Formats: sequence, structure tokens, C-alpha cells
Amino acid sequence: MKILIITIILFFSIPTYCQLPNNNSTKQISERKNSSPEIERLYEEIVSNNTENKTALTELKTDLKAEINEYKQSTRDLLNTYVFLISAGVFIIGFLVTWLGKSAIKKRVEELITETIQKHAEEKIVQTLNSKITNELIEKSIKSKTEKEINDILDAIKKDGAKTIQDLKRKGSEAINQILAAPPIQKQEEENKNLSDLEITENNNQARADEFFKIAYENTKNHRIKLELYKNVLDITPDNYHALNNIAVSHINLNEPFLAIEALDKAIEINKDFIQAYVNRARANNLLNKLEDALIDLEKASAINSNFEFIYSVKGNILTKQGKFDEAEIELNKGVELNQNSPEAHFNRAYFYEERKQYDKSEADYKMAESLGMENKAMLYNNMAVLYRRKKEFDTAIEYLEKARSIDPNYPNIDGTLALIYADKGDDNNFYKYLQLALEKGCPAWNYLHDNGFDKYRDTERLNKILDAYKKKYFA
Repeated sequence: MKILIITIILFFSIPTYCQLPNNNSTKQISERKNSSPEIERLYEEIVSNNTENKTALTELKTDLKAEINEYKQSTRDLLNTYVFLISAGVFIIGFLVTWLGKSAIKKRVEELITETIQKHAEEKIVQTLNSKITNELIEKSIKSKTEKEINDILDAIKKDGAKTIQDLKRKGSEAINQILAAPPIQKQEEENKNLSDLEITENNNQARADEFFKIAYENTKNHRIKLELYKNVLDITPDNYHALNNIAVSHINLNEPFLAIEALDKAIEINKDFIQAYVNRARANNLLNKLEDALIDLEKASAINSNFEFIYSVKGNILTKQGKFDEAEIELNKGVELNQNSPEAHFNRAYFYEERKQYDKSEADYKMAESLGMENKAMLYNNMAVLYRRKKEFDTAIEYLEKARSIDPNYPNIDGTLALIYADKGDDNNFYKYLQLALEKGCPAWNYLHDNGFDKYRDTERLNKILDAYKKKYFA
């Protein structure tokens, strides 16, 4: 740039210094050339210098023009390069801005769509939960749950006539009673667009609690998971005695009777006419060998509804333990008669037959309980193992213990039964080994000392010392 400026200055300066003489000067020179040879010589030099200057000026102009043209071309090329680079940069920046802008917009749109979908889904869940229990669905649910029972009743109608019709009137309008409380049926309410924020929140919370309850009740067999789900229900609806009852059932199935009783006491405090709570508290006291307390709860349950089959099933089990076999058989048969599809009724009667050494009948009832879908299969398979152990079919007994272990490896009675199998075989080391494991898992082995397997050890100091140590821990 500096070179260009200097060249331009020189270009405009040269004419000033090389300016030709005007006409007057030429005339003066002409007048003088005759006057002196020296003047003529000077004139010739002037003319010669003038010619040289013109030639130099022409050459300079030509060189300047070429240089200027070259500079213009290089400048034009440089400007074109700059324009290209700037255009490319602008394009790249524009592309990035556009692309990143689109990505940001796309991301935000996706977030908005997700938020909208979630909000819509929550609204739909609430609407669905509030409206799904229609008369048609209730009829379908009752039909699916009681279809086998209804078929049995229809078959019996052909045989027994009027008596069965009376039973049908009593049972036909009700679903099968269960030891577990079913999810509460929510009353369908008409949509109210004028609900307050508090009422909307309460409705949404109730819908969430119902969903947790339904998942625990229908979609999982793991009792620890059930406990957590039902606790979620209680966090939302603390007075939900159905959830408290089902928490207790899970504790019973996990052989945790103290925790079961704690939950059931709360359920009964909330609803003193809640029959399942009394029956399940009787079951928990039965596990603790508090048989009189259990019978008192069963009497309270019977006062609420004497046709609840679990009353007789549990009572028959207690009477069996007390050695009142005639009374026990009457109660157990009544429980099965009230509900032939009750796995617990068949399970408790199987235990009775086992104690009476009627092993074929016991096996038939255990298998019926299995086919009817008894929930606590670990306990069922353990009891079947006990049955086959008494029949001296040790390999079959161990197979059932393995099935029980695959369902619940922490079920304490599994190792207790295995200990008695080794006792039958005369293997003292394994007897104490597995008895210790059972006690560590919470098995109240002192409740089974009447079993023949303990004959060899019942009065030994070693056994009583072990049992006393775990008794203190168990009842602490």
C-alpha cells in the first residue's frame, strides 16, 4: 500500500519539474540563438533534455500503468479471495447457527412434547383409573375369578337341586373371598371441571395409591417388593387398612409374624369390622404358637361373617396342633365346602391328614393347593417335602426342598426340614449344621420338637443350649 501511494505522488510530481517552456520562452530562446554560440548550445541541450524527459515520462507512465494494472489485478484477486473466504465463513457460521438452532429448537420441542405427553398420560391414568371399573368389567372380573366355582355349582345343581340353588343365591353375587384384600373399587364419578386444586391433588394422589396397590396385588410375587409397594400406598393414604392387611400377609409369608401383627393392629384400629385383619392376625399368632389368642381373633371374625372360609381353615389348623383331631376335621371340611377353590383350605387340610398319617389324602390336598395357585409356594413345597420325608421318600423330599429354595432361599423352614432328613438318616453333623442355618434364618424349631426326628436329640444339652440362645433372640 505504501509503494502504491509513493508511486502516485511521483506520477503527479514529475510534470511539475519537467514542464516544457511556454511559447514566450521558446521565442526568447529563438531570439537568442543568433546572439551567441553558447546560447545555441544551451538551446540544443534544452531540446535534447526535453526529448529525453518526454521519453522518460512516457516510459514512466507505461511502467506505472503496468504496475497499477498489476496491483489492481492482485488486489482484485486478493479481494476475491477475501470475499470467498468471508462468504464461506458466513455460510459455515450460518449453517452452524441454523443447524445448532434447529437442534436446540428440536430438543426443546421434544421436551415440550414429552411434558405434554406426560401430563396427558397422567390425566388419562387418572381418568382410566376412575372409570375403568364399570359394571361390565366387574361382571367380567367376577366371571374370570369365579368361573370354576360357578361351573362346580352348576354341576352340583344337577345333583342336589334346591340346596345348591340356595348356595347359588348366597354366592352368586359375590367374588371369591380372599385372605388378601383386593384393590379397592373406586366409585366412578362424573367429570367435574370445577374441582379445586386441592380436590384435583387428592384425586391424583388416590389414583397413584390405587396404581401402587394394583401393581403389588397383581404384578409381583416377590414379598419384599410387595412390602415396598404397599408402603408407598400408605405414604399416600396412611389410613388404607387394605394395604396394612396385605403388608401383614407378606410378613406372614416371610415368616415375620411380629411385624404382621403390628400392621394388623393398625388395620383393626382403623376398621374394627375388617374381617381379613382378624383372620390374618390369628394366622400370625398361630405361627407364634399363641393358639388361644388366635382362636379369639377367629371368633371375632366369625361374628362379622360366619361364611368366610378362612376362619374354618385356620381354626382347623390350630385344633390339629392342639390334638383335637375330630373337631379339626369338621372345621377343615367346612372351609373346603365353603370354597372348594381356596388353596389355603386344601393346604391346611393336607397338614391335618399328614398329622393323622393319612398320607395319600394329604398328598392329594397339597397338590390341589398347588394347582389352585397357592401364593406362598415356598411354604407349600416345604410341607410337601415334610410329607415325603415321613413317607421315607428322601430323594423326592429333597427335590421339593430345592423347588422351595429356588422360590425363596431365605425361607427358614427349608433348612429345618433338611436337618430332620439328616436326623432320620442318622447324620448328626448335618443335622446340627442345617438346624443352625434354619435358626439363623428365623425358624422357630422349638415349635416342632414333637416331631419324631428330634427323638434322639430332644433332651440333649447341646440341642437345648442352641434352642435357648435363639429363643431369646426370636422373642426379643
